[in-house]
Amino acid sequence: MLICPVCGKPLSKINNVMNCISGHSFDISSSGYCNLLVRNKAGQWIGDSKEMVAARRSFLDSGAYQPLRDAVCKKVTGLVPFDNACVVDAGCGEGYYTREIAKVLSDRPFKIVGMDISKSATQYAAKRDKLTTYITASCFQMPVADNSADLVLSLFAPSAADEFSRVLKPNGKVLQVVPGARHLWELKEAIYNEPYLNREEKHTLDGFTLTEKESVEYTAEINSPEQIQALFSMTPYYHRTPKDGIERLKALEQIRLTLSFLILVFEKI
Repeated sequence: MLICPVCGKPLSKINNVMNCISGHSFDISSSGYCNLLVRNKAGQWIGDSKEMVAARRSFLDSGAYQPLRDAVCKKVTGLVPFDNACVVDAGCGEGYYTREIAKVLSDRPFKIVGMDISKSATQYAAKRDKLTTYITASCFQMPVADNSADLVLSLFAPSAADEFSRVLKPNGKVLQVVPGARHLWELKEAIYNEPYLNREEKHTLDGFTLTEKESVEYTAEINSPEQIQALFSMTPYYHRTPKDGIERLKALEQIRLTLSFLILVFEKI
């Protein structure tokens, strides 16, 4: 299922090394992930830092997003109810959703690959989940063979429609999770003078047809300043919030939040 990011030839695992027939090789780390990320034009790595991964892990381990994870796992089992399913989590982060999906599929033969551009994220994910193959890679340049996947997951991650279409089998599917209109509304009230709803436009993915749309919405109590800050660091607002908004957020001891999501399923045309 995996291909060499340099020449595109199939990769095979020999001991703790991924090799292709052209002679390119990639070491599998002691934690279990393999770095297949090709440097960008500037020669730099891109992705979440170790500190950002730790903050996200701390918040997710609190259980606040567990209802969403349960809903995603249920949806996945309905989309791949057959043996030998091949699933790619494109933008898996620290593996919070990936490892639970691997567990619910583990009663039958399956393959699941979790990839993220952050080495810190895939390193942590691989330590906690031995059912999944974790690789460091970009969802816009996936080292995955053509027509090899039954399902691609894109959970709060960039949508690389062309790459999704390339790696999916005919009639393969993409499961996407995006924020709902009122997601984190109370957080926005705290940091912005004029909070705004998320736009719930007609969701599209080039080369795909939207076949399912499910809303998941509930509230959660965040009871410590540390968890509030950990959540904040996971959001896009972290990089564009004015100083006075950040100070108001730091003053909060607890907050009751609306958590709102859309689960979308697209089928390859």
